[in-house]
Amino acid sequence: MTTGEGTIRPSTTPTGRGMTFERTVVTVLGLLALLAGVAALVVGTGWLGFYRARRPVLDPMLREWWSHYPLVAIPVGLVLLALGLWWVVRALRPEARPDIRVQREPDGHLTVTSGALTDAVRADAETVTGVTRARVRMAGDERRPALRLTLSLQEGANVRQVWEELDTKVLSRAREALESENLPTAIRLELDRAPRQRVR
Repeated sequence: MTTGEGTIRPSTTPTGRGMTFERTVVTVLGLLALLAGVAALVVGTGWLGFYRARRPVLDPMLREWWSHYPLVAIPVGLVLLALGLWWVVRALRPEARPDIRVQREPDGHLTVTSGALTDAVRADAETVTGVTRARVRMAGDERRPALRLTLSLQEGANVRQVWEELDTKVLSRAREALESENLPTAIRLELDRAPRQRVR
């Protein structure tokens, strides 16, 4: 949620790393595999003619052409290998935690590291009434920074009061430090588990 002037509004800041590209690629590959399977089923059942149904999966004309140009397989395989490795590296790459530049007059600037900002926000968030633990991390990029907060609340905590204190005590200070009117923030609330008591 993004808070401001006592109003709680839905936040567009993602609570986790975006997987749009990976999902798109997997969806496209899945659709291609589905279409290939349907085509094989249609041909194999003889709907396009008995002769086509009895032909081998790998067309003889294609096999003959491939045998005349065997070196084509090497660059094609290398390209597919490079694409696969690029995809794996991209998927496993850690999400960026941007440092933020704050302009200082007349021509200087101050760089606020993501670690310093998240430590300060976490310390402030843990002073909010009803919050027992806070986890903070940066998201977005240098031009459009955002915050992700995960708050553990005590049982019976007043959620409305938590929202108000977050806006007035925590997020407002972060915006002032960054000299920015807007700091999109995704907040996730968790109920802190009460410690188990041993029965003697």
